[in-house]
Amino acid sequence: MNALNQFRRRRRCLAAMAIAACGIHVAHAAEPAYPARPVKVVVPSVPGGPIDAVSRLVSTRLASRLGASFYIENKPGSNVQIGTSYVARSEPDGYTLLTTAPAHIANPLLYSKLPYDPLKDLTGVAMMAQVPLLLVVNADLPIHSVADLIAWGKAHPDRLRYGSSGVGSGANLVGELFSMHAGIQLDHVPYKGAAAVMPDLLGGRLEIMIDTLQLFAPYIKAGKLRAIAFTGARRMPAMPNVPTLAESGYPDVVANSWLAIVTPARTPQGVIDKLAHAVGEVLMEPQVRKQIADYGMEPEIMTPAQLNRYFDTETARWSKVVKARNIRVE
Repeated sequence: MNALNQFRRRRRCLAAMAIAACGIHVAHAAEPAYPARPVKVVVPSVPGGPIDAVSRLVSTRLASRLGASFYIENKPGSNVQIGTSYVARSEPDGYTLLTTAPAHIANPLLYSKLPYDPLKDLTGVAMMAQVPLLLVVNADLPIHSVADLIAWGKAHPDRLRYGSSGVGSGANLVGELFSMHAGIQLDHVPYKGAAAVMPDLLGGRLEIMIDTLQLFAPYIKAGKLRAIAFTGARRMPAMPNVPTLAESGYPDVVANSWLAIVTPARTPQGVIDKLAHAVGEVLMEPQVRKQIADYGMEPEIMTPAQLNRYFDTETARWSKVVKARNIRVE
């Protein structure tokens, strides 16, 4: 009798295990394909800027390609820390993405403490655009080339001032890199945003500035600013007569800003790969490429692995500049 009871219990146990296994199988089979609901794209800046514009453009096209809503949520503040921290703490399921820029890798070099580690808590999905920066001078100065700028700077010590959107900004880092290689003193004057620099630059209280072509274009056209050199590896089609700093004798001063998409670490690789592939397809669309070019940027496609390697190499590169120039934000 005891043997019979043991047999019955074993049979019930096996049956229960089989039902559970079937249930697990059915649950996986019924799991909807990504994306099955709206995807939030966090932009860590105010609406209307270049990061916001490209994020909205790409998100709209992703929605068409992947069949789900991609919507923007702006979370500006603390040099992208507010938006970045929010995404770093989000569920790693592919439904919360972050559009980011060089501050993503610069912040750990500039701040003694952050509420997140961008290279551990977040992982790369796709690059969207490289953003060549442009060095301009006030048009009242007798400076028409990089050589003129160096000569003027050496002849006027402590008179070459440049403004940027803040300590540790991309423009600040590129300015210090150029100063190191050119052998001239550039005095950095930080502002709260690039637009805030313009009145002093146009009014002659600053001599130079490094930022995007989109910001400078109207003033160059009006003859108030003079374009001297691009910081990227290539000349820009919009201004083919303006050389690069590399062409002007400074091959080690090649530096772009950029826009990329990241997501919380531990997001399933299949989700990351699907997103990356879709972003790559979007960036190949002629109309998207034209609009990005109109913003003064260059579409750039990278795989997730390539993007993460890019983050590593850029971190190592700018770490040397930050240490050499003692740049800190507290």
